[in-house]
Amino acid sequence: MKRVFLIVSIAILAVACPKKEEPNTTSTATTAPNTATQAAATSAPVPVPSTATPAPASPAPGTPSSGALASQETNWNGIMAEVTEFRRKGNTLTAKVRFTNHGSEEPQPEVKYDDVYLVDTGAGKKYNVLRDEKGAYIAALNAGWADRWYHRLKPNESQVIWIKFPAPPAETKAITLQLPNTPPFEDVNIQD
Repeated sequence: MKRVFLIVSIAILAVACPKKEEPNTTSTATTAPNTATQAAATSAPVPVPSTATPAPASPAPGTPSSGALASQETNWNGIMAEVTEFRRKGNTLTAKVRFTNHGSEEPQPEVKYDDVYLVDTGAGKKYNVLRDEKGAYIAALNAGWADRWYHRLKPNESQVIWIKFPAPPAETKAITLQLPNTPPFEDVNIQD
């Protein structure tokens, strides 16, 4: 009788003591059944591992999200700028930039194209945004404006703008993009 009491006591202690959780194990072990441990196991609830999927993590500030070539925090509160395309075709280079509000306020980024340019540091050359025959910039513009884009961004909202530049020579494989209120996007690879 003492032996059965001892086995049942050990089994109850084994089930009742907190067990150190092992990270994400999927293997199963089989052991020989013991009537004392079976009796204890049926009387105590067995914890079921959680199958909840963790929420996807946001990219760290300054880290390009999926599909971005380069990323910079801006001086607009909560706004991240990402170069999503930097394509040379013929005599032009088109840059696409996505502005995303990761904050809780509603800032209004504004891009004045007088302040936007490319710098080829190797050749020591600066490229300004192209203009049409009327002097309007060839870029995403707000209605009624020939020189700027702006938009109030709600939390988690994104807007993409595009900008046309004269293409640097084919031997130039990377170039720096400068936008207002944003650190330079250094040596962004040109897509041909």
